[in-house]
Amino acid sequence: MDETQMFDLLRRISLDSAWGVLNQLGYPNQFCEGLQVVRPDLLMVGRAVTIRCLPIRRDLAEQVRARGPMLNARAAEEARPGDVLVVDAGGETGAGFLGDVIAARFIYNGGAGMVIDGALRDLQILGKMPLPLYLKAAHAAGSGRRILPVDYNVPVRVGNVTVLPGDVLMGDAEGVLVIPRALAEQVAREALATDHQENFLRGVLEQGRSIYGVYPPDEAILAEYEAYLREHPVE
Repeated sequence: MDETQMFDLLRRISLDSAWGVLNQLGYPNQFCEGLQVVRPDLLMVGRAVTIRCLPIRRDLAEQVRARGPMLNARAAEEARPGDVLVVDAGGETGAGFLGDVIAARFIYNGGAGMVIDGALRDLQILGKMPLPLYLKAAHAAGSGRRILPVDYNVPVRVGNVTVLPGDVLMGDAEGVLVIPRALAEQVAREALATDHQENFLRGVLEQGRSIYGVYPPDEAILAEYEAYLREHPVE
C-alpha cells in the first residue's frame, strides 16, 4: 500500500478505534492532550514535519538568523502535499508561531494541517482557511517576542506525546493522534475492522435490542456479526 492509499484508508476510520489499536500494540500515549481544535469540520491525515523552539535569547537568535530563512518560513516553502507541521513551542502561549501569510504558502504547497504546542497569530483569518489547526492558544505577537525556532525535523514533544519526523498524524473534532509510520497501515486496517463491527452493534441497539450481550458483545451477537460480515464484508 502506497502512502496515498494509506492516507485515504485512515480518513475512513475513527480516531478512537485507531487509538485502541495503538494501545493494544503498546502505544497508549499517542493522543495529544490540551490542544484546541480550530476546525472541527475538517479531517487531518498526513506526515509529520517538525520544528523545535526554545525561549528567545539574543545571542542564539543571532546565530539562528545567520543560517538563513526562519524555520516557520522554510516549513511553508518546502512543504509537500500531506505535510503536517508539528511545532514544539514548549507550551508557550505568549507569542504566535506564525500567522495567515505564512500559512497561505503552506496551504498552497499542499500542507495538510498544523499542530502547535503553543500559539498562532491571526486566528480570525486562519479559522476561515482550509487548514486543520490544533493549538494551545492564540496571540497577536510574533514569535520573536518569546520563542525561537532552532531545530528542523527532529523529535519533538507536543501535548505530552513524542512526535518523530515522518510519523502519521490523524486529526478530527476530538484532537490529534500520532501513529508511528511503521504501524500506520496495520492501525488503519485493524481500526477499519473495529469500526465495521461497532457500526453493526450500534445498528442492533438502534433497533431496540438490550445492551446486555451486545456491548460488550457475547458469543451470540458475535455469531450474528459473522453472518452479517459475510454479506457485508469490510471494504
